[in-house]
Order: sequence, then structure tokens, then C-alpha cells
Amino acid sequence: MPGLSFVPAIPGYHNNPASTILLKKPLREISGISYHGYNKLAGINDEDGILFYIDTQTGQYTKTTFGEKGDYEDIVRTPAGYFVLESNGTLHQLDGISGKELAIFHHDFPKFTEFESLCYNARSNQLILICKTCGPNEPFIHAWSFDLTSNSFRNDPVFSIAFTDIRRLGKDDTIECQPSAAAFHPITNQLYIIASLGKVLIQCKPDGTPEAVYGINADLFQQPEGLCFAPNGDLFICNEGRQSKASLLYFPYQASDARRD
Repeated sequence: MPGLSFVPAIPGYHNNPASTILLKKPLREISGISYHGYNKLAGINDEDGILFYIDTQTGQYTKTTFGEKGDYEDIVRTPAGYFVLESNGTLHQLDGISGKELAIFHHDFPKFTEFESLCYNARSNQLILICKTCGPNEPFIHAWSFDLTSNSFRNDPVFSIAFTDIRRLGKDDTIECQPSAAAFHPITNQLYIIASLGKVLIQCKPDGTPEAVYGINADLFQQPEGLCFAPNGDLFICNEGRQSKASLLYFPYQASDARRD
């Protein structure tokens, strides 16, 4: 049996998943998930412009095509529809019902910047793009914003997280962290960032200030590429398949055990 999911335990969650579902072959390279509705997530893989609707109880799915082949890394649902992130920071806006592509937004980010994480801050009505690699030997994780009122990128990062802070909170001076997914908790509004490389989950204040670092079990999270919450706080994390199938892990939220704002 695998060990505990998180070390230390995350407040509000049991330390073992309530369910683990193996996903079908077209989702082997799943790269992002977002809550779609009761018992259903939206997901993407990192090569095809396809939007998947995944049943969280069975793993069965339906799909629709929204674009050409590309390097798609994350997806999030907003009142303006879905947004899909490419690794270069380009955003694709999709209709929230049909999945049809509505618009594409580009921005010139600093050289050597690569993204895998996109999340929606409902309180500021902004998308947050978090870099996986932020430049040669850059000792920070940077995040940029996209305002959904003006449909515009902010030129400078909205926050940065120093590796020294991650290592201090994680009590490990060797931690390497390349974020692969992120989401705001719908109840506490804390920002959670997971890193496949580094095998950590970072809990932050809404402004990006890190509060806690949790180690994640490499047996359960071989390659975590997607993270999202249901409106009631339930947590979903998906793993891209490597030697085995992709997987979807479900952690119900226990509100009485969690600290709120």
C-alpha cells in the first residue's frame, strides 16, 4: 500500500484519496483539469486541441475539438467561458457550453519563460499564469495576470515566490520546484500550487505569499499535471501517464477541519 498523500497533512483533507480512477488512453497525456459540473471535470491533453468532459466517478468521457495541435498545458473555467493555456503563455478562450474557440490572446513574456499552470481568482476576476521555468537559473517562481474585464495581460509579474522561501517552509534546502498546476480554493481563497518536479504542494495567501509547503507522495503522484477544486472545496488531482495509465485522485473537503480567512 502506498503511504500518505501529503506530508504534513493538508488541513481540511484526509491524507488518502477517497477514490483513484485510471483514465483512458486518449487522456494519458492529460495536462489540465477544471471543474465543469456535478461529477464532471473538463480536461485537456498536451498535444491536441480537444476538450474532454470527464465523469469523476467512472472516468468515461465525451470530447469536442476546439483547435489545432499545440502544447496545451492547463485549463480553467470562468464566467467568460473556459481558458486554455499554451506553454508560451498564449490563452485560448472557449465557450463554456459548446467548447467552441472564441478568441486567442498573445503576450510577449521574458525569454526562456515556460508555463504549465493557469488559475482563476474569482475575487479579482483575473487569470493567474504561473511559470514552470522562469529563466536560466532563476531562483523565483513568477506569476502574471490576465484581466477578464479588459482582456489584457499585465506586463510585470503580479507576484514572485523565492525558492529560498519554499525551501525554508519545506525544511529542505535541496527542493527544486517547477509548478505544473494551480488553483484557488473556493472557500478559503488560498492558492495551491503543485509541482511535478520537486514533488511539493505549496499553499499561498491570495497574493502569492507562501504559507506552507507539503511533500507529495511520488507513488501516488507520479506526474501531477492538473489540480482543481469543486465549489464545495473537494480537491481533484490528475497524473499524466508515464509507464502506466493516467489517473484522477479525489479528496473530499472537510470544512470543519480547515482554517478559513
